[in-house]
Amino acid sequence: MRTLHNPRSTLHALEPMGRGTPEVESLTSYFCRLAYSHGMTAQKLAGWVLAHFEQSVCEKYGWHQRSFSSMSPESEQWAAWLAALTGIASLDQHTLAPWRAVLGTPGLAPKSDRWCPCCLTEDRASGGEPYLRLAWDVAPVTVCVRHKVQLATTCPHCHRTNVRNRSAVVVPGYCTSCGGFLGDAETKPATPEALWTARQVGLMLQAPPKVASEGLVPLLETVIKRMADGRPSTFASRYGFSKSGISHWLNKGGIPTLKAWLTIALHGGIGLDKLFAGDVEDWELPLTPIQMSIELPESPRAGIKSRELDWDGIRAQLRAMLKEPVAVSVHEASERVGVDRKNLYLRANLETRALADRYLRHRTSVGEQRQARLQAQIGDILDERLAAGYEGMSARDIWNQFDTEAQSVPGIFRHISQVIGSRRH
Repeated sequence: MRTLHNPRSTLHALEPMGRGTPEVESLTSYFCRLAYSHGMTAQKLAGWVLAHFEQSVCEKYGWHQRSFSSMSPESEQWAAWLAALTGIASLDQHTLAPWRAVLGTPGLAPKSDRWCPCCLTEDRASGGEPYLRLAWDVAPVTVCVRHKVQLATTCPHCHRTNVRNRSAVVVPGYCTSCGGFLGDAETKPATPEALWTARQVGLMLQAPPKVASEGLVPLLETVIKRMADGRPSTFASRYGFSKSGISHWLNKGGIPTLKAWLTIALHGGIGLDKLFAGDVEDWELPLTPIQMSIELPESPRAGIKSRELDWDGIRAQLRAMLKEPVAVSVHEASERVGVDRKNLYLRANLETRALADRYLRHRTSVGEQRQARLQAQIGDILDERLAAGYEGMSARDIWNQFDTEAQSVPGIFRHISQVIGSRRH
């Protein structure tokens, strides 16, 4: 296990795997390896991180039920937290969050956990740690480009599914049910079509996109101009899209799915890496038609991120959350209703601000209670040491009496100094 030298980090400065390559490690995998490096369960580490940043944790919280590697705001938040604690920058590159502005979410998440047995075996044989690739968490990717085999979904020992990381205790590469090595699974050869898709996603994952949300429509207009002389209806009929879907992309803030982008890349003869980098100046269509086909969703509007939401119903849900006994954060509300926080503030401002104010009051109350308990503990330690004959105790002396968790509380030395000062008056 390789860690980078960073004396200022709170957690081990664990080096991520595969950054800048198609085999970039997922944040889920990084988190599991980080927990293992500390001799902790993934569940315990998740609870510690949340407590460190003063986030409330419900009793039934399961870390593996969270979206660590997805495109959600939660993934972005966890990447930021772990970056702050480890000192390792840009951990969001180990999630799909950087592609939120250019990729619609439908059809992106796989229905079950997948992995390449050959990759895990190769990781272990080389003397390194087996790790989980981000590409394995992208639904259209069903094969490994490196080994040209289909991804596995079933443990070869206990024959159960979803045993890759859905547990409190996880060692990447080993079954969470029976402990068997997942690299022992039998493999099947990959098809050329599946290899092409996986290769394109790998190119995409090598670097974050350069096209921002405001550049999406100009990019789509360029695509339609090159592939259909600028005629959306021709583009739709020629490549199997619906006219209403194309209109939604261009006029109503819709975002193409990964399958839609793959179709554009396939027939346009351009890689996803170049598309999302906006590198289309010298793009020329292939001279011969592409024979390979990629199945698109049947519904004309499937795979299109819609902005047409039931805002009356969403506002009603937010008002109901205001009556719940435990304060709900805007982040949690956003997750529940499936709408990002920005749009909640724009379209349900009254209810969203009320949620934010209530949660802030809750956080303030909890913080004050926690501060009172901490200062009482500091006072007890100080009184005990002074009674034993120790004089002139420093804040560092008192800090050394705490356990690791208490030592890492933000502002701990400020609290100690306040208690020492109060004893002097």
